[in-house]
Amino acid sequence: MLDSPAMSLRIARTALIVSLVASAACVVRLNERNAPLENGGVSGAAADCGAIQVLPGGAPGADVKTKFIGRFDMQNPDRPRFDWSGNIMSARFDGPQVTWGVDIVPPAKETRETIFEVTIDGVSQEVILGGGQPNTKTHDVGPGVHEISVVRSSEALFGVSVLVPFTFPGGTQLPPTERARRIEYIGDSITCGYGNEGPNATCPYNVTVREITEPDGTVAQVKIPKTQNIDLAYGSIAARKLDADAVTICFSGKGMVKNYREVTQEAANAGVDLKGQAFDPDAKTTIPEYYLRTIATVREDTPPMPPAVSNLWDFSKEPEPAVVVINVGQNDFARDFNQDTIADGLDIDQFREGYKAFVQFVRGKRPNAHIFLAVTPMLSDKFPLDNARRDFRAALSRIVSELNGAGDGKVYWFELVEMGSRYGLGCDYHPNLEVHRIMADQVAGAIRSKTCW
Repeated sequence: MLDSPAMSLRIARTALIVSLVASAACVVRLNERNAPLENGGVSGAAADCGAIQVLPGGAPGADVKTKFIGRFDMQNPDRPRFDWSGNIMSARFDGPQVTWGVDIVPPAKETRETIFEVTIDGVSQEVILGGGQPNTKTHDVGPGVHEISVVRSSEALFGVSVLVPFTFPGGTQLPPTERARRIEYIGDSITCGYGNEGPNATCPYNVTVREITEPDGTVAQVKIPKTQNIDLAYGSIAARKLDADAVTICFSGKGMVKNYREVTQEAANAGVDLKGQAFDPDAKTTIPEYYLRTIATVREDTPPMPPAVSNLWDFSKEPEPAVVVINVGQNDFARDFNQDTIADGLDIDQFREGYKAFVQFVRGKRPNAHIFLAVTPMLSDKFPLDNARRDFRAALSRIVSELNGAGDGKVYWFELVEMGSRYGLGCDYHPNLEVHRIMADQVAGAIRSKTCW
């Protein structure tokens, strides 16, 4: 389906949330209890910046190449494949023009538009390629040295892209900007920037851009996530503040132990949901499982990967991030009000143990990183469950305490702003641009307190 699993937040919860917001007793007010904490109130002592080696900021590298940040299938290095939101391709060049593009991998349902945010010399613009649009783009930039950064904003569920490489007509490619500072973000729709450019809580995440006639003659609407901009999400903003590269692993509707919309194993085996309709075979796939993949929407060893090639990500082939930020759990708490085959509600012990196991797995892959666990901004102690924010906070605090006590002193927890409605809301009650700005300040401050960047 084209819509994200989290779209049903708007459909299933509008009446409930509107009633909460409208009630004078439930309106979230700016007070000491829910004001944004400086640096997110991050746990642990601040670093002694005079006693640690601080990683340098960015500078031009030595090798002429296109720089890839994120997870790419590099079987064909000239035509890498990718689908993660937040994947980045960048280049520096001396010349008046740059071209690039993407092809969309079949089947036909994936031949739809994909949104990219393109920044050239610090100026950004939205570019839509594929489907009903051209699949290549040319930028006339005038003579001189320039830098281009192309970020995929559309989430993975909108199809796999294949890069049409950069070319520089009348110019010369230069070494890209290299950064020793690297932050890995692991999250759900909030980290992807879901609905952050929307004007209000009930705006559509997806916008219809055209209609197509299916093979059976039916007319279908093609929708793209026009209100989502990962380049303006908190992770991207914080990375820019810290002169760091951001690697983002995010997927809307997914949780640490259970997803926003779940299915029983029996239903999964039958291939139908509660209404007897076919559903995505990844309906039960959670963030820890997605974290293992190169292409988000490809199961480990299934097409379109060649039979002899695994889709499992090779952690040894990327630089170790100095920082990992985990912002997962909103969907474990905010279930879907009986729209699936699993009872709503939360087993807090199961959630905490699953979260801790994932942190330990990440530590095994990132042995030297500072790991930050975030209390999500969309939870309060009134919604979606009584004491939800308190319970989430307590779970992270206990995980960090146990890991610190076992000798891992580089794991912390911190608290993203409890957004309420005072800053306005993005689509489907998600954080808007102002909330992302506040979260970015908190994330950057928390990281800086431990790294001195």
